[in-house]
Amino acid sequence: MKKVLIEKDTFLKKTFKKYYYGFITKLRVPSRLPEREIGYLTFSPERMVRHLALKSEGELRALILHEVPKALYYSSAYYDDPSAPINERIWKGADLIFDIDLDHLPYEENLMTSFYICPICKNMFDNLINKNCPNCNSQTIEEVKIATKKGLESCKKEIIKLTEILEKDFGLLKDNFCIYFSGKRGYHLTVEGSKYEIADQPFRIELSDYLTLNGFKINRILNENISIEQQIHQFPSPWERGWLGRFSREYIKSTFSDFINHDEDSFRKILLSILSSSKHENLLSSLESIKKRLSVKIDVAVTTDVHRIFRMPDTLHGGTGLVKKKVDEIDKFSPLTDAVVLSDEPTKIHVLYSPKLELKDTFYGPYKNEDITLPEYVATFLVAMGLAQTIENS
Repeated sequence: MKKVLIEKDTFLKKTFKKYYYGFITKLRVPSRLPEREIGYLTFSPERMVRHLALKSEGELRALILHEVPKALYYSSAYYDDPSAPINERIWKGADLIFDIDLDHLPYEENLMTSFYICPICKNMFDNLINKNCPNCNSQTIEEVKIATKKGLESCKKEIIKLTEILEKDFGLLKDNFCIYFSGKRGYHLTVEGSKYEIADQPFRIELSDYLTLNGFKINRILNENISIEQQIHQFPSPWERGWLGRFSREYIKSTFSDFINHDEDSFRKILLSILSSSKHENLLSSLESIKKRLSVKIDVAVTTDVHRIFRMPDTLHGGTGLVKKKVDEIDKFSPLTDAVVLSDEPTKIHVLYSPKLELKDTFYGPYKNEDITLPEYVATFLVAMGLAQTIENS
């Protein structure tokens, strides 16, 4: 019996089709659908189809079943006619959107598993000196990044931080927030129906700068060119609203963990003791570290683009086979379990390489150049990542 390896997109499209046919009536349709631009990415040959306008849920579901897209998108913006050339459309507003991805978080060990695969000679490399394959000299080397549970927990902390700032500093209501696991390496947050819907790009740039602390100067808090008495007066109160209060609370918390019951006078006395006995460079270093810790690690390009198209909820990610999943309770959400929607059906694959990975509370791998039968959701994940091919016997 001859072993036949199935092309990546052939297997994925078949698998995606089965999912959509079974789930299509439950798929969450974006609000105000006729006002949004719809786009999708095809399987091989891969191409992006954009500037579509759909009038109803039925048209959207028919499109999905007919095309079986590799990825499906909708615009955050609302238009009078989404199908018109972009320079002729009337822009009516846009949801606030945020993307927090592992790629934007500061490096920390074990947030992601990363390595390189050569699609020509099928070899794996932990590191590369240049972009050429050291085995066959191919220039088509692909970097693979797989999110770990620890990494996705770090993204979760960022999304929680983001919601708290939007709520406390901008008066947004939690009822307006929709949080989603992206299906790969992070989270999306959309704010619909808020007073910021008509905010233009300059405002969204300022909002992004505010969240990321871009341009925030530490000398607003601590200036060595003034006296200690002036520094104490300048230093923000822990009870102050916004970023200044956050800086103060974080700084005091790291110095006096039991400060919570103190008043303003006690705070200033403690501050006098700290500033009098500490080197200025050490204080600055501590505040710079707090700035890095407090800033929200959003993808600024996503938030500031008023014409952005965003991955549609309940659709499969072509790079993992996981679903873009709405998160109802962020503290309880487990992306590597809750976003797994494909079946447990045994699927035979040839794995080029796979590190140890976790899906649905079960560990798989590591594997290297071996044939193995795995549940469909694991096989799809590895195939979508370009790490395996499915096998058929002929």
